[in-house]
Amino acid sequence: MALQQIEYLIHGNILPLSIENIRISDRLLLERVYVDGYQDATWGKNVGHVKAYVGMEYEEKGAFFKRADEYLTLFLHLYTLETAQPHVLFRGVSIPVDDFSNLGLNKVSFPSFDSGKSLSEPFEHDVRFISYLKSNFERFASDYEEILSSPLGLSLQFIYDAVMANHRSRLELAVVHFIMAAEALVIHELNEISHRISKRIAVLVSDSPTELNEVYRKMKKLYGIRCGIVHGGGKRASPYDVQDLYVYLKKAVKECLIHDRVTKQDLIRKLDLTFDSQDFTSARLHLWST
Repeated sequence: MALQQIEYLIHGNILPLSIENIRISDRLLLERVYVDGYQDATWGKNVGHVKAYVGMEYEEKGAFFKRADEYLTLFLHLYTLETAQPHVLFRGVSIPVDDFSNLGLNKVSFPSFDSGKSLSEPFEHDVRFISYLKSNFERFASDYEEILSSPLGLSLQFIYDAVMANHRSRLELAVVHFIMAAEALVIHELNEISHRISKRIAVLVSDSPTELNEVYRKMKKLYGIRCGIVHGGGKRASPYDVQDLYVYLKKAVKECLIHDRVTKQDLIRKLDLTFDSQDFTSARLHLWST
């Protein structure tokens, strides 16, 4: 079994300003190569630039590229889910390595410029933030292939697409992609989608009957906006619509990530039983044990 280091250049504020580099896992190292404020024509604004070094084992020549893409993609999707900040990933190049502990010691294509070393320790809030992302990724990294190939992975991809659309001020497109993320997560029927998607997302994100009813009503309204956009009804989305959907989908997906061994059909069954329960608070408390 051979080892390969694959390098990627990422546009976006992936690392806080006070952190120069950090090892996210045994096979992923991030290094800030440009400070925030570097002007980039592709991105269209001032952003930070980070290099990712991904280590992969492989047997077939070239197979490490696809696996490295997926491994890094899961981390970046979790980053986007947590921060609502998009990124642009440029495919990298690779070199053989003897040990993953040596990731980043040798550069391949993208130049690393001195970004001005911090004069003191990283800011405490930056350390807490990146440490949270690191621990969150480590929790799911071993299942990255299974997660990305599941409805949950598709939902994560649509959330990223929605965040990117919002970043480009395409609010209608952001709403459409957020609704697609919800459908990937909790819909398999072709009828009564507005009602089904609204009640199931409401169960996932609500802690009380009052909140359940509020989220249900908002989701129905948001699904109606989506339909008006897609079917040419002249509907316009507001930043508040996008914000509501982001909050709902973030909480729903994080809940499902924790219980990712539950199949989509079983998840839907649990959500419907909980929504129809006479005692929602108790049913919601025992949602994952029913």
